[in-house]
Amino acid sequence: MAMEAVQVRWTRAELAAVREAIELTPLFEGRVDVRETIRRTLRANRRRVTLDLVLAERLASHLVPVDMQTAIAKVKLLRAVRDARTAHETAAQATHAVHAA
Repeated sequence: MAMEAVQVRWTRAELAAVREAIELTPLFEGRVDVRETIRRTLRANRRRVTLDLVLAERLASHLVPVDMQTAIAKVKLLRAVRDARTAHETAAQATHAVHAA
């Protein structure tokens, strides 16, 4: 099964806040990848960040909202993770139903 992707659209202020919060976040698997993704997104002056679902879930569970921008960014990330997880589960159920028929 293909790796699911999560896309979240953050403002530049939210991206900067997430970048700073990641520096304060305890180590977790994939932290370096997230830091690099955020850095590249900021340098390219983009707003949409794409992470694989597992990495997005890890970031969401470890990200500490130290200010309002980080809190808003975390809520957006949690919603994107929830939506991706729901879409993944719906697709899996549909596949299972087709095979069962």
